[in-house]
Amino acid sequence: MRIGRRQAIAAIGTAAGAAALGGCSDLAPVEGPCPGLAGRRLRWIVPHAPGGGYDRESRLLAGPLERRLGATVAIENQSGAGGLVGARAIASASPDGLTLGMIGVPGLLMSALLGRPGVPNPASDFTILGRVSRSWQVWAAGPRAPEGPVPGLAAAARPLVFAVSQASSPNIVGIAGAAALLGAHVELVAGFAGTRGACLAAIRGDVDLVCFNYETIRPFIRSGELRPVLQISARRVASDPVLDGVALLGGNAGAAVRRARHRGGDVDRAGALAAALERVVGGGRLVVGPAGLPSGLTSCLDEVIHTALVTDVGGHAGARIDPAPAAEAAEDVRRAAAEAPAFLDVVRPLVESLRR
Repeated sequence: MRIGRRQAIAAIGTAAGAAALGGCSDLAPVEGPCPGLAGRRLRWIVPHAPGGGYDRESRLLAGPLERRLGATVAIENQSGAGGLVGARAIASASPDGLTLGMIGVPGLLMSALLGRPGVPNPASDFTILGRVSRSWQVWAAGPRAPEGPVPGLAAAARPLVFAVSQASSPNIVGIAGAAALLGAHVELVAGFAGTRGACLAAIRGDVDLVCFNYETIRPFIRSGELRPVLQISARRVASDPVLDGVALLGGNAGAAVRRARHRGGDVDRAGALAAALERVVGGGRLVVGPAGLPSGLTSCLDEVIHTALVTDVGGHAGARIDPAPAAEAAEDVRRAAAEAPAFLDVVRPLVESLRR
């Protein structure tokens, strides 16, 4: 998506005006590309603590948005309950464009569909303004896990034990859904301090495996401390050589279809479920506002945010994003919401086992 000539000129003028004002929002507003926002202070809610991926991506985006909108973007970290606290803060705000932020789709979507009280549904309780990045989950094993590739792991005589941070962890969907397609028995152990704590538990041998976004645990895999064993995708999730030969769950040659074929099962259904699981766990991180943002403001923010992601954030060293405009991101979420119920029966027992 490209900004039109008139909007580009307006954006340049806004940036110059914002610099002259020094970010003082109590002065007269400057007419910017999104009327009503120039010269104002925007709250940007990050649903996790400082230092993580949500926080890093938000801070990379804040500067370009300030320049393009002629506004001040104030980042607020509202962590807690696996991102639920921050998501609620965005969903409950006034739909005036002055409160925006980021949410993670898989965890919120499954918690909402499981009937957890007070969980906003990403498909209905927000105005989606664009996608920042997708989630590409992998199973990674520590030294305690059974040796060998995925078929051997799935056929292990004992349950495979995964570490998760809490009962609302979005990674439970990737664990439960893939395990069902592979015929593996799994157990969860919760209470670890985020991704790092769970990975260290696997490295120590306290549990067998973890399931996280590949980019998040890449350092542990590259160092050899964790061994990737499954990519929840129909194609490799990154070009890293450490993923050479690592099993894919989806696709015609993927582990789900191979197992169905070997057992005389429904090959087409196995392939369709693997593809659906990839979409559900791959929902990733979205920029959102409260539901009910005016259409004109939504269109403007969509264009400005997507342009900032592609032009400014995408060129930043170390930024690994997969941006999409609002319409595409919203369609992906609607499709995931329609497909996610297929996994409720395997996700629910695991979540309930952690809450007992």
